Amino acid sequence: MIRLPAVAGMFYPKTIEAIEEQISRFDVGDATPQPALGVVAPHAGYQYSGLVAAKVYSRIAPQGPVILIGPNHKSGMFTGAPLVAIMAEGVWEMPGGDVEVDAALASLIMEETDLPANDPKAHENEHSLETQIPLLTHYCGEVKIVPIIMARIPDSALASLAEGIYRAIKRSGASATLVASSDFSHHVTAKTAERLDLMAIERIEALDASGLLEVVRGENISMCGVQPTAVVLDVCKRLGATSAELIEYKTSGDTTGDYRSVVGYGGLIIR
Repeated sequence: MIRLPAVAGMFYPKTIEAIEEQISRFDVGDATPQPALGVVAPHAGYQYSGLVAAKVYSRIAPQGPVILIGPNHKSGMFTGAPLVAIMAEGVWEMPGGDVEVDAALASLIMEETDLPANDPKAHENEHSLETQIPLLTHYCGEVKIVPIIMARIPDSALASLAEGIYRAIKRSGASATLVASSDFSHHVTAKTAERLDLMAIERIEALDASGLLEVVRGENISMCGVQPTAVVLDVCKRLGATSAELIEYKTSGDTTGDYRSVVGYGGLIIR
């Protein structure tokens, strides 16, 4: 099974040469890659959120496969699409070369929890995971991935999904790094976005999955990947995480100069 690039030339450049040229312009600072249990990274066009994600990926050294979990923005468009869709085998064809799915770990996840359905078609046009891969492979080299996208599911089911992923990782006998793909506030002023988003970021820094869900729901924060982030936090805590650090926060207004209606982007590392 081959998953073709859906947003090359839109969210990020179409050729590896152009991708590398754009990434080379990101000032990521002094970055010493270290192992990490997980990250939160945005998934907008690289001109808007690429620097935030680059600062995250330049600071991690994945140990083993990378489990990518993001929102399925198109879940409402297709009748019968699973609420949680995994691509259990195959490759993602990217401008920089094919990225292989870790079929063994994907199989273990499906054995440990019945929430993810193996549905490669659900991944065909979704951008939330694809946008992570060029930055991930640029900074971290060759990796295997396990792609999972989620429509909104009952919050009560998130712990079961997290437990299944955790148990699968432990059964694999290897380490893994988790990526929560999420933007933060959408279509509010920059001042409002920063106020609301820092409330959510505070809960992530506290490794508080339930608190994150509560503040996002209570404050009506339009964080598209809140459930994937809650799952990643839960899994990382089960794996022994003790801290989460905010690496960078920006809004689309920092690119466009228009601060009246922005999207917020936060990048965090969980260790």
